[in-house]
Amino acid sequence: MDIKKIILLIIICFQFGSCFQFKGEKIEINYRDKTIKVLSDDYVIESVMMKNNQTKYYVLELKDSVKGSNIINFKNKPLGYNIVVDSLEHYCSLPPEIDSPGVWITIRKRGPKGKTKSDNFKEIQYFNYNKLPCGSTLIDTITASNPYK
Repeated sequence: MDIKKIILLIIICFQFGSCFQFKGEKIEINYRDKTIKVLSDDYVIESVMMKNNQTKYYVLELKDSVKGSNIINFKNKPLGYNIVVDSLEHYCSLPPEIDSPGVWITIRKRGPKGKTKSDNFKEIQYFNYNKLPCGSTLIDTITASNPYK
């Protein structure tokens, strides 16, 4: 009798756990065309950062939280965004480094930011990718690694 209760409890825990599972949005990274695209029209790209270890080579941030685009081309300055750091071409001209290259992308729901931190939890998602676009023609689709915390 106790084994049946334990099994039932385990099944109930799995059922409730699956109700709160994080389902991330997807983005397409297209290094051939130099674009990053959110595959849902409900989300916009809030920021993009390309760096190697501690050195940032490209940082793009959304100017106005109400505006934004679900696709950006990081070779051209996208409308509505500030390019804070733009030395990716210089970095790509150097010999390749092995120290943790990566791209960090933040997306959020289209429209004004939430008023509370719990609102932002539902709106903002993060992506990280371990390749920089230097000389690459890679096209890949990735899913958000985690929501805002």
